[in-house]
Amino acid sequence: MAVQSYIDGLEITSIVQEGSVTHQLNQPAFATVRVPLDQVSTSWDAARLKVVVNGSLDFHGMVSHIDDQGDENTMSRVATFADPTVIFEMRPARDGVASGDPGDFTKPTFSTRNTTAPQMIQEILIQSLDDTPPADGEGPMGIALGSFATGGVNLSFNPTDVPLSIADVIAFLVETGELDVVNTPIDSGGNMGSISAHNGDYGTDRSGEVSFKFAMSTASNCRGCRRTRDYSEIINKLWIYGGPREGNKDVPQDGQHWPYNITADDPGLTDMPRLSQSQIESAISASRAAYFTRMLVRIFDNEIDAREGHRRWWQMESWLRANPKTLVHLAPERGIAPAFGVGDLIHVEAGASFGGGFSGTQRVMEYSYRWDVDGVIALGEPIGQALAGRPPLVTSADAPL
Repeated sequence: MAVQSYIDGLEITSIVQEGSVTHQLNQPAFATVRVPLDQVSTSWDAARLKVVVNGSLDFHGMVSHIDDQGDENTMSRVATFADPTVIFEMRPARDGVASGDPGDFTKPTFSTRNTTAPQMIQEILIQSLDDTPPADGEGPMGIALGSFATGGVNLSFNPTDVPLSIADVIAFLVETGELDVVNTPIDSGGNMGSISAHNGDYGTDRSGEVSFKFAMSTASNCRGCRRTRDYSEIINKLWIYGGPREGNKDVPQDGQHWPYNITADDPGLTDMPRLSQSQIESAISASRAAYFTRMLVRIFDNEIDAREGHRRWWQMESWLRANPKTLVHLAPERGIAPAFGVGDLIHVEAGASFGGGFSGTQRVMEYSYRWDVDGVIALGEPIGQALAGRPPLVTSADAPL
């Protein structure tokens, strides 16, 4: 693989001493380049970076951080860029035209009128991009709208802690397992990315063609591996109360009931597209046997009935928190180029000497590649973050697919 780099349309490939790109599932992508300071003619304020891999645009983003550094021998600029989805944290989630009150974020209804996650995201993005009065949106943010899936699970909910940012809404819905938001880099009409939303099923199964192995007697292709298991957040008895609290809220003893609650015996807990209710119940039973019963009560004091969304919340949180959160951090042998993307399924395996070993299909949550002055790409730690332990590849088998 070969790489080319451009700042505001001007090619800088020949002066890039090293660079890296990090792609993350449902989070912004970042790119960093290091160049000789004496060959930089401008400040790069508001600059945009494009990274082209084998003729295809792989990253396009705006400047996020610039560090000019030097000693008695060399001076260089290390600049990091973020794709346009980073701005979602600074944009409120507003109601669209269909609400009758376009632009409202104080008491929004986009998450009750739309029942599926991609349709909710589509409405708040359309509204945020529209700054034509009386729409009250903020206007352009360097993105174009792509495709938004239909036919997903009912995730209707009524937010109580408002206003929410677009990033807040995405993070909430991603936790249900029924949303993936994907930015595809583009360079068109001043836009750096095209945003699409999927029903939690983005990615391609490459487990038969992409395999990373560590501590194996043969065919190992990783120089390092770290498997982290966090037991501190295990929950295996989740109760959710929802709807407006009944009674006089000024008198505590008169306001102790809610219209509905979601527990394990709720008859509305039906199979999800990629996860059955029986799988969840089995995971809960095994978790209680291994770690004792650990209970959590969540209260959503909403003004409307949002039990369908809360049922899906109950299922995904019960599934994900029944066991320790597990992530695998891999450092592939040097020189291996990425042959996958975030969301893809790949095969990951470790030998028995590595804590008993493991083997299976896992989802790519994050990966980074680097290149040097010769422009050759290989999986590697992001520029400037090797000492911080940022791995080239992070996978997880936690999410149902």
